[in-house]
Amino acid sequence: MTFKSKEQKQQDKEKNKDTYVSTVVQHLKLSSLGYAVISDILEHANSLYNTLTYNLRQGFFVYSTLNFQSIAYDLQTDFKENYHYKMLQSQAAQSVCHKVAENFKSFKQLLDKHYIDGSKKPKLPGYRMPGGMFEVTYPGQTVKIEIEHGIKFATISTGIQFRKLRKEDVVGTKLNEYIKLRVPDTVETSTLVELTITSKHRQIYAHWVCRKKAEVFTALDNSNVLGIDIGLNNFVTCIPNTGKEGFIINGRPLKAINQFYNKTVSKLKKGKDVDFWSGSLARATQTRNNQVRDFIKKSARTIINKCLESKIGKIVFGWNQGIKNEIDNGRVNNQNFVQVPFTALRDTLKYLCERYGIEFVVVEESYTSKMSFFDGDELPVFGKETESQKKLKPSGKRTRRGEYKTASGSIINADAQGASNILRKAKIDTSKITYKVCQVLKTINIWIGKKLSKRKGTVASLSSSTAISATEPAQ
Repeated sequence: MTFKSKEQKQQDKEKNKDTYVSTVVQHLKLSSLGYAVISDILEHANSLYNTLTYNLRQGFFVYSTLNFQSIAYDLQTDFKENYHYKMLQSQAAQSVCHKVAENFKSFKQLLDKHYIDGSKKPKLPGYRMPGGMFEVTYPGQTVKIEIEHGIKFATISTGIQFRKLRKEDVVGTKLNEYIKLRVPDTVETSTLVELTITSKHRQIYAHWVCRKKAEVFTALDNSNVLGIDIGLNNFVTCIPNTGKEGFIINGRPLKAINQFYNKTVSKLKKGKDVDFWSGSLARATQTRNNQVRDFIKKSARTIINKCLESKIGKIVFGWNQGIKNEIDNGRVNNQNFVQVPFTALRDTLKYLCERYGIEFVVVEESYTSKMSFFDGDELPVFGKETESQKKLKPSGKRTRRGEYKTASGSIINADAQGASNILRKAKIDTSKITYKVCQVLKTINIWIGKKLSKRKGTVASLSSSTAISATEPAQ
């Protein structure tokens, strides 16, 4: 098998233009014997990865080039008799070959770019840690689906050599012949493309990848636009240009997750070396990552659901390139800010917008919080200001936390005015946005928990708090 040409990739793109890929991640709860079998397979995949990488590195050192067009096919044919290759199912072993080949292909592209424009010279792909575990991928056609007592199970056969050598280790079971996993209820097995089994922090996960038909929403109006301003306490502030009520997603739970994680890490690493690592640290890190990922996904889903409900056909997302570089908001705020994955939110929103046919635009957001929206202050681009723009002073000013005072003395929500300015910077019609829209916003709590106390005397206290669950929109 060779890499696909540009024409083949374009054909695949046309073929799948009305579909989207959905991935369900499942944390596998395994018995000690089941864990031993799957971890053994992943360790063989890791050893095969290092073997293939060593071979290609040595070939590059000797010949200074490789046949990158047939590299995947060559690996599959040359290493069929390799011990680690034969311990894996043939399709799983081929998936490892393709991943190694992709790494070297990317290296070649970066190397060519280095010689053309003098960019940083890339390093050859390196080795994985000996004894570690590497992911294996099984195509959908190799996964057998069975139903037992109304429950769906997926069966995957093991490698030929694995069946022979592990026959005595798993006496009384069929674990040397196949792996049996329960299929999550949210996975549509008829659309299954591939199943990837991977490991993180010594825990085993299954990634069920399905290709589904995209939903078509013809009622969306591209003249209805939602402006998004990102922050900390107010994770996202969304203002529509339709004159309807905006909303805020409460970001305090996300801050609490990171603060608790930092305290846990500090306690576990007290008196230890900087590079100290342990199982407790790994579990704490994985728990924190899972919680943050859940918050990001549900936040993005909430925004998209709101757009579909209001027939909004365009989203303008405020963004500054290098948003976390050289940030200087104080030690505490710096720590809170840099640990929030705003890029993940942006990319998730972009993916969902493509899925539902919503136009997604990223706009540089400098000066949007400083300049007054209702006074029509000019919004230059940071680093590209003219001399006259550098001397501009905002008509309004930030007074208390969360408040912005316009030239007329009206108090509005500071983040709402930032989101409104983001719309204005994208050349969107904002004539329907009123003072009331920027004063009273609905607060959405992604996770339902203890009700947070509200600060009195600020615009933020005018917001109504609503707890919601992030679900699929009604079709």
